[in-house]
Amino acid sequence: MGISYNHVVLVGRLTRDPEIKFATSGTQIATFSLAVDRGKDDETDFVNVVAFGKTAEFIGNYMTKGRLVLVEGQLRIEKYQRAGEQKTATKVVANQVRFMETKKNAGNGELPDEEAFGKYEPGSTLRGLEMPETDEVPF
Repeated sequence: MGISYNHVVLVGRLTRDPEIKFATSGTQIATFSLAVDRGKDDETDFVNVVAFGKTAEFIGNYMTKGRLVLVEGQLRIEKYQRAGEQKTATKVVANQVRFMETKKNAGNGELPDEEAFGKYEPGSTLRGLEMPETDEVPF
């Protein structure tokens, strides 16, 4: 197998408050959608994002609809079946999420100090996580 690299960095605004769930193992899972402007052509992409563990906890505690954030992670394309049809879903698995606005610019919400930013912990893995038993796609 050749060399490959899967790293995504996006800056955009949350389109809704994050949804928080727990896997059967107790791992916290946060899902949200991010509106990312394309730039020149005045179009916006809506990207589904999922985070696990401490990063998900951080997102659940501090992120709200409309917040400007930087999301760093990996692109995932998953295949699943619904009603007998093969479907695909594209999402970003977030390793790190950071605020992109100052406390003053954030408005009425409270932003945490720099040390509180959610970060992916080196050596942790997403494989083997027990997802909640549901027919829904996890975003």
